[in-house]
Amino acid sequence: MPLRTQRIELEAPGLKPRQALYWSLLISLVFHAVLIFYHVELPEREKPVRKPMSVKFVQRAPRLSKALELMKRPVVVQRQLTRKIARPQSAIPRTMRTAAIHGGTALASLAKPGEIVERDLAPQQLVLGPEIIAGDVVNVKEPEITNLGEDLLDVSDMDTGRYRAQIMVNPNDKRDLKGYFHMDLVKYKTSRTDYGGDPDWNTSPRAMANLAEYLETYTDIKVDIKQRFTMDSGDLIRLKVPLIFITGHYQLEYNAAEARNLGEYLRAGGFLLVDDSYFLKGGPFDTSSRALIKAALGEDAIFEKVPGDHWLYHCFFDFDGPPAGDDVARGPYPGRGSQTIYEYLEGVFLDGHMVILFSNKSLNNAWNGDWRINPASKGGPINDTRQMQFGVNILVFTLTQPGGFAQQAQVYQ
Repeated sequence: MPLRTQRIELEAPGLKPRQALYWSLLISLVFHAVLIFYHVELPEREKPVRKPMSVKFVQRAPRLSKALELMKRPVVVQRQLTRKIARPQSAIPRTMRTAAIHGGTALASLAKPGEIVERDLAPQQLVLGPEIIAGDVVNVKEPEITNLGEDLLDVSDMDTGRYRAQIMVNPNDKRDLKGYFHMDLVKYKTSRTDYGGDPDWNTSPRAMANLAEYLETYTDIKVDIKQRFTMDSGDLIRLKVPLIFITGHYQLEYNAAEARNLGEYLRAGGFLLVDDSYFLKGGPFDTSSRALIKAALGEDAIFEKVPGDHWLYHCFFDFDGPPAGDDVARGPYPGRGSQTIYEYLEGVFLDGHMVILFSNKSLNNAWNGDWRINPASKGGPINDTRQMQFGVNILVFTLTQPGGFAQQAQVYQ
């Protein structure tokens, strides 16, 4: 079969003349348009102008009604206080029929030696309370710290339980006293009893209670009786007991530990009051109690006469010396011989500070109330005003004496 030769003609791709013209014109327009757009400067767009922020100040009303001031210094202003003062006076009219002869067997409490006075007054008619005198006493005080404490501090606020006593004294008035006093009593060994059957150390069981009540009558000192200590108790010093009281008729028994502890108590600021109920120097109680003091203080146990101008006699009520005791009022004691009258008290001093007051006058019988229940027909005096007042002096002196336990505890200025 003969081969047939096929001719394939390839035509070169291309455009027709008209199409080529159109495309040339289009390309030229685009090119010129680009050139024109590139050389033409467009106008800049205006940027928005921002206005500055404005702040409006609004003034408010001030909070303070007046301008700020610096703290002013306080101005001291004097205060004027008006107070009625109770002046204790005995209401006994000077119409007594008891002979008042110095050194005799009877002595009226308020009479002068050698003066005869009369009275027609029964015991129940006596008025021993304070009498308010007419008129006001005006005291002008500077506003000191001490006075501020007296004005704002109540007596009950002072007693915190830490001390047995605290006393505040008005420097302008010796009778203006405020404070508290927990009175503690002491007992000692004895094999004897008194006439009422009580132990001899308790021969006057009501004496201190009566004095405490009398002290509360004339001062703003609150008193209570807490407990009894033995002389060898360490609580005498630890609790700073301001005062201990010893009395009796017969032999006072003690040991070395009691004497040593008593000496330490007295040297630390304690105070011992001794009153001989037998009212006899050289008697059993007088001898044994002086021996105890010698054992307690050694060479410092020097008994000195307490002069009439001592502060003890003027710290509250005024005295020229000790008032009459049983040594004057009772007369000669049965079976004891002649009567002895003791015109002064004795004291023991350490560095000028009285630590012991010793009496042979048996004042404790008057404090105990025996003088009131023992009628004059049996030798007992009717009035005990001055004896009670002197007992108040002893308590006030003990509580206000510099160096004593009560003043050592003074924390209020």
